[in-house]
Amino acid sequence: MKKILLSLIVTMGALNAAAQTEVLKIDLGDTVVTYKLADIKEISFDTEEEKVDTTLFHSFDGYLTVSSQYFQDQYYGNQAKLAVYKTSKGEYIVTFSDPQWGDAVFGNVSVGRELAGEGINTMAYRGNVSTYSATLSGPMTTPVITMPNVMSGTVITFHVGQPPVAYLIEGNHKGTNNVVVGGQFGPYTAEITYKITANKDGSINIVLPEYPLTGTVMGDLTLGSYTISNIAYDAERGAFFRDYTNDGLAMHLTAVNNGQTTMNSDYTFERYGGSITITPTETGINVSHTFQPGAMPFGITAIMEGVKQANLR
Repeated sequence: MKKILLSLIVTMGALNAAAQTEVLKIDLGDTVVTYKLADIKEISFDTEEEKVDTTLFHSFDGYLTVSSQYFQDQYYGNQAKLAVYKTSKGEYIVTFSDPQWGDAVFGNVSVGRELAGEGINTMAYRGNVSTYSATLSGPMTTPVITMPNVMSGTVITFHVGQPPVAYLIEGNHKGTNNVVVGGQFGPYTAEITYKITANKDGSINIVLPEYPLTGTVMGDLTLGSYTISNIAYDAERGAFFRDYTNDGLAMHLTAVNNGQTTMNSDYTFERYGGSITITPTETGINVSHTFQPGAMPFGITAIMEGVKQANLR
């Protein structure tokens, strides 16, 4: 800020000397201005508060996981942004923004191994845009925003960078399942929905729904639901893959042929095995599933191109 040197030089003559001129001289450093005192109605001196400048210290793009009493570590997209500013007074300001979880400002934040600060978050909740008190904590790469007055306590964790592939395909995927029995019979089709959940270690779980297959070489089949867990991402395949032969899983299988029930029991996969490959796509997933339950004489291969359904949270 430019400092102004103000000097008042008043040349006062004798009070009774009408010819004497009284003037106010102001030295601004690079120029001097002079005013007749007779023309000045009032002189006041105001203190101008020094302007505080802010400089962007660091900014981050990331994704969110959110917890409340209703859900835990739920993935909420990868459009969040976090920025840290430093003021000319050496203080730090942190801003947060996300399309769903609002815009927050935290002032006078303590920045070190851990962040610590108080602020206000503006977001839409229950149909209204309101402000909520919030606290900031945790390391800069995974800061935590806590809002005690949202859903009886909401904790938002910001993760720097891109989310694991598991989070991107988490959800429901609907499509036509094309099933071939014994490598040559079929395809038989059924409309199904696979449900995928993500695990913290980057693996996924998939729920295979119950669905019917009519008119197969074995009669009318009903394949029961079961869940394959901890399916890890295989970088070489570019897909999630698991051989679940020895996972101890079982599927209830019913077969009715010419009105006679020929199979109606739980069958495991230890004898002939089962494996699944889940490949992420731009619109959802492709699933290739091969299995042969119990002592069933034919193996089954199911192929499905699923489209991820809208999240109705």
